[in-house]
Formats: sequence, structure tokens, C-alpha cells
Amino acid sequence: MKKNLKISSLAMLMGASLVLSSCPGMNYDIEFWTGFGSSYTGALETLLDEYSEISQLSIYHESKGGYDNLQSAINNSVSQNAFPNMANGYPDHFAGYISSQIMVPMDDYIAAYDTEHGTDLLNDYYADYMVENQTLYEDYTMGVPFNKSTEVMAYNLTLLEALDTVDDTIIDGDTFVAPSTWDEMAALGRKIIPAMQGFFGKIIGTDYKVYANSEAVVAAGVDTAMDLRSVTADKFRVFSWDSAANMFITLVRQWGSEYTAVDEYGNGTVQFFNDKNTNKERTLEMSKYWRNLYREGIFGFPTDMGGTSDYSSDQFKAGNCIFTICSSGGLSYNTGGNGEVHLAPIPYNVTNYDGEGEVIRKYVISQGTSLGLFDQGDAEDIQDTFNLIVWLSTGEAQAKWSVTTGYYPASKSATETDTYKNFIAADSDSLTATQVLYQESFNVNEKNYMLEATEDEVAWVKFVDPGFIGSSTIRTAVTNVMAQVFMCKDEADIPGVFEDLYKGSISQYVPIENR
Repeated sequence: MKKNLKISSLAMLMGASLVLSSCPGMNYDIEFWTGFGSSYTGALETLLDEYSEISQLSIYHESKGGYDNLQSAINNSVSQNAFPNMANGYPDHFAGYISSQIMVPMDDYIAAYDTEHGTDLLNDYYADYMVENQTLYEDYTMGVPFNKSTEVMAYNLTLLEALDTVDDTIIDGDTFVAPSTWDEMAALGRKIIPAMQGFFGKIIGTDYKVYANSEAVVAAGVDTAMDLRSVTADKFRVFSWDSAANMFITLVRQWGSEYTAVDEYGNGTVQFFNDKNTNKERTLEMSKYWRNLYREGIFGFPTDMGGTSDYSSDQFKAGNCIFTICSSGGLSYNTGGNGEVHLAPIPYNVTNYDGEGEVIRKYVISQGTSLGLFDQGDAEDIQDTFNLIVWLSTGEAQAKWSVTTGYYPASKSATETDTYKNFIAADSDSLTATQVLYQESFNVNEKNYMLEATEDEVAWVKFVDPGFIGSSTIRTAVTNVMAQVFMCKDEADIPGVFEDLYKGSISQYVPIENR
């Protein structure tokens, strides 16, 4: 039944926020669970406050402090019918909720919305973000995008400019142009490594003079551009990657292989080492290529640079690498370190297999969650929840969410607002270091990742892997596969890494012919 306490009476009772962020057991109209951490919860609850005033509905928001926790909480609530009205989640999470029969397809609600407002709601959402929501259960729409991101490449321009004083081919011309392919990255890396030799353990002045007696320079208060006292030759790498799982999944696609597949019954399988097609061959080619980059010291994981976490942001800020591939939704972690940071698209692969000619594969992962509608409460409850979902994911609310958090707009209407346009056009001097990266990231997205193909330009594919029960198990299993490949003494040992992987925790998802 409808919970009748309206926001006006709630505000008087609480004397505080209109959104119930920590008041279980009280009456409310909409219950919303998320996996957001504290850095995003504040921005979300500001929007929920605004919607509460507009709609006069009370909203209880609860962060479960992580997406694994969120998924577990919802799964555990099903038997007691204690799940919320809505939640955010990833495709494999939604696949489980669909199996538990707690999700509501949105199609009828969308059709009624279009009739009432004279619009085409689905057309407002970017098609790349709708694929995962319309391939989970037959032809139904099981969610809409909310916080969407991808991966971008951050680079330290200050250190590159310093290196150019040693080797003036590192920056070709007056402006540095980031490498667009992996071959270009490899070629640049082979220049950077020898050029770095004179900088390890030193301080670089604003005039790019290298100070060997670093402690004296610090004591004298000399203006410095880079502090590399903690950077050593054995730990330095040209570039790194925040997510080892994303790295493997992206590179499999960029080398023309396939990661996973789903059959007509929703059953998922791993495909990247399937010997019944070209997947195995191309996965091996990719693995050999990257093993060489690793052995040359061009690529390294955060732990290779002395890091204790799986993320490369701390190593990037310290100067232990010059490039890092990171989530556009977590750019704040790459500010506050040594040097001036800028962004570019991630490099892509160019291959020529079996005489097929040059093939450019621009694949970049689509990340972030969607909003799902649950079968909780009566018909009015479900309609009210759907209305909130649409409000959050479109127009002004979505624009405010994007410019505050750095997540990409999920809908076209968000990019048409003054809020978004003014942020894109803002002078960088008026923005914080993190906001500058948000602005650059939005431009990378709009000017690269979202462009359609032309006669002269191959389009980027913002891919998302099919969601099915067990896909998160596969993702976990592949997280360390490249590290194991890099440790192979000989190339001939690489197939054994994948054969062992297929026999391990993901064996039930391996095609029968490969078992």
C-alpha cells in the first residue's frame, strides 16, 4: 500500500533534509538503494531533495557502500518482499533480479509517458547506453542509464615537456599530441625510457633545470615543476592501467577476439580462448604483444611501481608513470600530484590478419549503472517511482548530476541544458583541477567516442558486455590473467595460462567443445 507521509510533514518532523538518508522504519513513498560511496551520495541526495519538493513525495535513500553489498542486500531481501522501489545496478545484477522476478519492464510506462508528454523518451537516451538495458530479457526495456562513464587516458604534460628538452622528438611541434594507437605508444615509450635516465631521484625546476641536490633545493624554496625524488629507474613505467579486468576485456576486443557471449536462453559463455573460431589465435597475439611491452618496461601494473593498491592513480601523481588509463568517473583521483594533467582517448589497435587489410578497432568500455524499477508497492507506487527515474536520468537533473560528479550525460536532453553548456564553455581558470578534467573528459566523449563513422574515420564502439548470471565471476577470474601472462618465461607458456583459467572457477561457462 501507499505510504502516506508527505514530505511537508516529514520535514517538520526531521527539521533537516527532505530526503530520508538514514531513517529506516519511518514511512516514505519511494525507497531507493544504491551502491554509491560518500563522494557521490551527497550529489544524489541534493537532487532527491529537489524532487521531493517538486513532487511532494518522501524518498528514503540508502547507500549500501559498494555494488557487491547492494546486490547482496537486494538478493537477501527478495524472500521477505523487503526490496526497495528502485535501485541502480550493472547488467549482471539486473539479470539476477529478473530471474528473481522482482523487476518491472518499463515499456508500458514509457509508452504512457510518451503519450502524455508528446515525446520519444527512449530516443532521448544515448543508444550505446540502452543496449545493456534492452538485451537482458527478450525485447523488454529493463532499465535506463544514470551514471555512465568510460575510460580515458590521462597524461602528465609537465613531465613530457621536461623530457622533450632531452629528446625533442617526444613532442612533435609546439603542442603534444597523445599517441592514438598502441604502436604509437610503444614507439613513444622507447624514446621516453632513455630520456628519463637523468631525472630519477631529482627535482625539475620550472625552467626544466634538473636539481641533483634536491634537499637543498627544497630548503631554498626554489619553484619546481616536478618532484621526482621518489621515482627510481627500476619502478618507472611509461604507462599503466587502473583496472586490470577492463584492460583484458578491452584488449581482447581491440585485437578482434570475443570476450563472452549469451545464447537465446540467456546462458553466458566465455569466448576469448575458444579454439573453434579465431578468438584463441587473436587473444594469443594480443597477449604476446603486451608481454613485450611489459618486458621492455613500457607498461606496468601499479604494483610494479611500488604501489599497494590495484589503481595506478597514486603512481601517476607521484611521477612513476606518465600515462594512465582510468575511469572518466574517477578523475578526481588523478589530480593533486606532480605536473599538469590532460586527457585523451585511450589508444586503439590496428591489425592486419590473414590478408584482410588494415583493420582499425576502436573499442572503449561503457561503464556505470542504470536505474531499475522494482515490483514493490501498488500501481501508484510503481508509477511514482518510474517518474522519479525519468526525472533523474534526463534534462536538468541529469545535467546537474554530470557536472557535479564527472559522469557523462545519459540523455541528449541533459547536454541541451544551460547547466551543461555553460560548464563545457567555462574558462579553465574558473574551475578546480578536478573540474578541468571533467570538462576535458566531456570533450573527449563528445569529440571522439560519440562521433559517428565517416568515409575517412572509423567510429569508436562504446561496448558493454552482455549481462548474465555469472558474468561477474568471469570478470573476477580474468583480473589477474595478464599478470600471469607477463610472468611466462617463454611465449610458448602463454597458452597454458588460459587453459588453466578455463579449467578453474569459470569452467562451467566454457563452451563444451573447449572443456
